[in-house]
Amino acid sequence: MKENTKREFAQLGTTTRELLVCIISMGYTCKDIERMIDHRVSYRTLYRWLNGETNPKRKKDVEVLGKLYAKLRKGKESGS
Repeated sequence: MKENTKREFAQLGTTTRELLVCIISMGYTCKDIERMIDHRVSYRTLYRWLNGETNPKRKKDVEVLGKLYAKLRKGKESGS
């Protein structure tokens, strides 16, 4: 694997962990997140990403998590 690609996947992993920590800190579980992203990724995979056991292979999965976080954050702000 090229060094650039390795760095890119490592960055995806970091971004994913940050998003998952933020969403979980809002009171959601990996099972909740799985449901909210239409079972695109299993809760077990989300759990492995969260713990750094593995990194996402598809950028689109990270984008979906980012959109979910933005939506939840916006909902929480407008609900306050």
